[in-house]
Amino acid sequence: MDLKRFHAIFVEEASEHLETLENGFMQLEKSPDDSELLNAIFRSAHTIKGSSGTVGLPNISKFTHVMEEILEAMRGGELTPDKSMISTLLESLDMIKEMVAAVAAEEEFPFERCHDLMARMQAIMGETQPEAAAEPQVDDRADHNIFLIRFAPPADLFKRGMDPVKLFDELLELGEIQGMSCEIDRLPRLSELDAEELWLHWVLHLKTGSDERAVREVFMFIEEESDIEITAVSRDATLFGSLLVEEGVVSDNDVKEALSKQKKLGDILLEEGKVTQEQINGVLAKQAVRKADSFAKNVSTSIRVDLKKLDHLVNLVGEMVIIHSMFHQVMYGQGKERAAELAVNSERVDMIFGQLQRIGKDIQEGAMALRMLPVGEVFQRFTRLVRELSASKGKDVELVISGEETELDKGVLEKIADPLVHLIRNSVDHGIEPPEERQAAHKPAQATVFLRAYQMGDAVYIDVQDDGRGLDRDRIIAKALERGVIATANGLSDDEVYNLVMLPGFSTADKITDTSGRGVGMDVVKQNIEALNGVVNIKTRKGVGTTISIRLPLTLAIIDGLTVSIGDEVFIIPITSVIESLRPSRKDVNSIEEKGEVVHVRGEYIPLIRLHKVLDIPCRQQDPCQAIVVVTHHDNCKFGFMADELLGEQQVVLKTLGSATPKVRSIAGGTIMGDGRVALVLDVVGVIATAGS
Repeated sequence: MDLKRFHAIFVEEASEHLETLENGFMQLEKSPDDSELLNAIFRSAHTIKGSSGTVGLPNISKFTHVMEEILEAMRGGELTPDKSMISTLLESLDMIKEMVAAVAAEEEFPFERCHDLMARMQAIMGETQPEAAAEPQVDDRADHNIFLIRFAPPADLFKRGMDPVKLFDELLELGEIQGMSCEIDRLPRLSELDAEELWLHWVLHLKTGSDERAVREVFMFIEEESDIEITAVSRDATLFGSLLVEEGVVSDNDVKEALSKQKKLGDILLEEGKVTQEQINGVLAKQAVRKADSFAKNVSTSIRVDLKKLDHLVNLVGEMVIIHSMFHQVMYGQGKERAAELAVNSERVDMIFGQLQRIGKDIQEGAMALRMLPVGEVFQRFTRLVRELSASKGKDVELVISGEETELDKGVLEKIADPLVHLIRNSVDHGIEPPEERQAAHKPAQATVFLRAYQMGDAVYIDVQDDGRGLDRDRIIAKALERGVIATANGLSDDEVYNLVMLPGFSTADKITDTSGRGVGMDVVKQNIEALNGVVNIKTRKGVGTTISIRLPLTLAIIDGLTVSIGDEVFIIPITSVIESLRPSRKDVNSIEEKGEVVHVRGEYIPLIRLHKVLDIPCRQQDPCQAIVVVTHHDNCKFGFMADELLGEQQVVLKTLGSATPKVRSIAGGTIMGDGRVALVLDVVGVIATAGS
């Protein structure tokens, strides 16, 4: 059988376990006595070892086996994790990642590269050997645990790239298989037999020094799909039964039946008067509850969804939203000439329309929820980044993560990883002071970088905060003047000064390092976040620290928007950026020197932006008092967008304009309206920037 066809499945599953291992190792460094954490790490390593061997990747299996031995020694208390061990395990993890990447690329990996790391891992194990040798002989009973194992694998086991013989080999690593029988009662007729289907099941007796947990872990990656029973049985009775089977006196089924008739512990204690029936019933009830609780905790609540299928579903939902708009347009957009005709059935039409609207909204929310992923999937990878970067800089920095359960659209989540990497590097490299400087400032020796996420309304905020030296306002101004970025600093607010660090090529670093100082980074962060319709905000206090806050939309696929017209064109303003809309009176529209047109709204003057000028298209209304002004907000500031007419509020499907369309700073994308026309969705940040320039 060609096992290469199973490599793609292996790569996908291994990637998840590798992420579990990396996060687990980082946590283990802080909590070396956490047995549950160790068990979770061990299970992931064990699964990679077993599944790689099963799909014909012996080198990955062999390498991971050495890592697994270290983890087993840690679980058994023979090794205590320390920083050096964790570093070696992380290096080994990187090596496994490279081997898995080679499998994904269908390339050969030179296994000789692994020899040094394998030797170093074996040296860690070797440190425990003298101590183990000095230990007295383990209790003889531990070497004689005997388990009756009934194993009925799924019929498609071979098609999954797995071989039961590999599992038996793993059992032999634990001990001795004293007896085995293969049962064929499930075999189909010869005419219906498929050579790639498995209809056999096995019963075997395993003599081992390991406990039931270790035996069960052999089957862990097929346990849910298989029928497996593992029962600890009496040593003498089982051994005697095995001998009888070998002599041909009885069958294996006869022995199993006899063993099943042995008295239960409760019956024995009841006969001896040690307990009452009521006490037994009470304990059995508690046992049943615990088993049910355990089962509930172990049942998976997630499924894998092919991204292409998911995107197809989202596109279908988008089409339904468009059809919904068309239906509304046809039924209610024809004017007075059809009013009498529609009046007869208006009540029924309203009912059907309401149902369509409700069902459509439910499907839309369900489809969008499928695309939502917790930000923790991205956040966890930064723990190691901070660990290694702080070590290379000679600093003691801890990363504190909160809000990992906050969810974002998958498309947004994938694009924020690189900006966050730069922000965290900046915090460690520039923000956090060297140890001697922190000591002189009477700060804790260990610095802290906080990475937090939280949802407010229909937006998600991500903060990167450090307790470092903060931004130096005077230094930023000096650099800006030196480079000709600004002519004068007079009248610049703190926010305007700090935002200078996000200009292309701007850097206050005295020297270039391997992580920063080239003037490339913060401007790219800003561009990437704004491309997601997000906003970057900087707050800082000299000597206290800096917080960089990112505001992101929950999803990019379907948005609520305010529909406005300018000339013959229709535009959508995302509702998340809208505060209100109004028609100003004559006394509320003014011009201020060096500021341009402003409109007075609720006690404050806000800049008036004529959208037809920004977009360079004709309009019908030049007079703001005859037009409509939509008050928007960005970066704690308000702006008035002037359009000809307000058409209403509508839910739209945001589509990219495609590579053939040149990128326009003021346009986020396009959508199809209910009447079939194409409307452009405005990029609020881009409109403001274009108007300012």
